[in-house]
Amino acid sequence: MATPRVLEAEEYLREHKIMELVNNLTSLLLYHRPERPREFLITQLEKLKLGRLADVEYPCLFDESNVDAIFGILDPSGQGYITRTQYIETLKTLGVDVSNLPVPPEKITLEVFKYDMRIHLKKSCATFKA
Repeated sequence: MATPRVLEAEEYLREHKIMELVNNLTSLLLYHRPERPREFLITQLEKLKLGRLADVEYPCLFDESNVDAIFGILDPSGQGYITRTQYIETLKTLGVDVSNLPVPPEKITLEVFKYDMRIHLKKSCATFKA
């Protein structure tokens, strides 16, 4: 059973989205593998701060080429669509809260997938501005 102190710490981390921030920074670090990781992390944190203050772009690991690659993996036979289940599981894997989303159609095309991912990933990256 968790102590009140542990519960308080977990709530603090959840409220300030610390784990999401750490996961995003770790992903960026592993993706870019800079020669000077500490300086790289400082730069990323400065970008986050600027993004919060000036509402400008902030670091996010995913871009459109990643979305294309994910769709390609989900549709290896090239049907041109993925299923509702694949779509929902992909959102969950990417950390999107699907509990309040409307029920998607049974077949999701690449165009719909790209549009939705752009929205969801933008929101996901935006959580680091909070």
